[in-house]
Amino acid sequence: MPKKALYLLLILLFSITFVQAQSDDPAQLRVMQLSYLPELGSAIDVDLDGSIIFEDIGWPFATDYVEIAAGEHKLTTTLVDQPAASASTGITLEAGHSYSVIVDGDYSQQIAFVVVEETDLLAEADGSTAIIVNLTEQAISNVTIDDAPVLSEIPAGDYGFLALPLAEATIGGMVGELEYSDIFTPHANTDFLIAVRLQPSGEPQVIYHRSSRLTIADYLQSIHEGAQFARVAELLAQTDILDSLADDGAYSLFLPVNGVVDDLIAANLIPDAAQLGGLFATHITTQNLPPYALPQAETLTMLAGNTVSLNFGATDSGYWEIEGAPILWDVRLANGVIYGIDSVINAAP
Repeated sequence: MPKKALYLLLILLFSITFVQAQSDDPAQLRVMQLSYLPELGSAIDVDLDGSIIFEDIGWPFATDYVEIAAGEHKLTTTLVDQPAASASTGITLEAGHSYSVIVDGDYSQQIAFVVVEETDLLAEADGSTAIIVNLTEQAISNVTIDDAPVLSEIPAGDYGFLALPLAEATIGGMVGELEYSDIFTPHANTDFLIAVRLQPSGEPQVIYHRSSRLTIADYLQSIHEGAQFARVAELLAQTDILDSLADDGAYSLFLPVNGVVDDLIAANLIPDAAQLGGLFATHITTQNLPPYALPQAETLTMLAGNTVSLNFGATDSGYWEIEGAPILWDVRLANGVIYGIDSVINAAP
C-alpha cells in the first residue's frame, strides 16, 4: 500500500476512535423541582427513557448530578402517588456537557421544562458565578448587582450568566413592572442556580441552589476572607479533621455560619486547638444527605459517636433543626453537602 494511502487510513482510524471516545463521554444532568399539584403534593419522581433516575424530590430542591449517555432522551416527571399528574419533554445531551433541567408549574394546568446548558459556567478560584433562569412569561429586565447593570434582559424561558462579587451585594431585576431584589451572601468557589418565578399572588419569587464541583475538604480549604464559612474554615484549619475526609467518601457537615462563630469568639467560648477536632466531629456524619433526602432521617450518628435528632415539623425558629440548631441552607459538593446552621451542636457522645 502506498505511504500516502496508509497515512490517510491511519488518520481515518484515529478520527473514528476520537469520535467514538467523545461519544462515550457522558453528560452530567441534575433536576430542580419547582412543580406541584395544589393540595395534593409537590414531590416528584424523575424518569429518563423509562427508568427512574431520581425519587421523591421535594419542592424546591435540586438533585445531585448523574452521568447520562449523550444523545436524545425523554424526561418524565410524575407527582409521587399521583400517576395521572405527570409531564414529559425531550432533551438532547452532548457528550461531556453539563445540564440542569428546571421543572416548574401546576400539573393541573401546564408544566414547563427549562433546560440550562451550563458547561461554560465555571467559578473562579476565589469567586462565584450564577445562572439566572427566567421562569416567568415575561422578560426579566435591568438585572443589577448593587444597582449596577449586569444584564439588560433575560427572555421568558431563557437564562443568563453573571459573575458574583466577593462581598455582600444585592441582586435585583424587573419582571414587567414588578421589581425584585435579594441580598447575596458571598461564597467561594460556588455556582448559584437562581430561579425567578411568579407566585400565585403574582409577586416574583427567587429560589437559590448552591453547588461546587470541589470536594468538601478542597472547598473549605479554599474559602476567602468574608465568604460564608470563612470563620469556621479558620477553626477547621487548626485540626486534622479535613484530612480524614476521603475524597471518595460521602459526608454531610452541619457547620455554624460566620455570625455564630464571631459570637462564640466574642464570648470566649471557642475551645482550644486540641479540643476543636472533637467539637467538629460532632457536626459531621458519613452520609451524603442532600435536602430532599435529609427528612428521611430522624436521627444521625456523627463522627464523634454522638447521636443527634432532627426536627422537620413546626419549630420555634421556623426552619428545620438539628439538636435545636436551625438549618439555614446548604451547599452541594462533589462528595456530600454542607449545611449552614445558626448555632453549634451540643450533644455528648
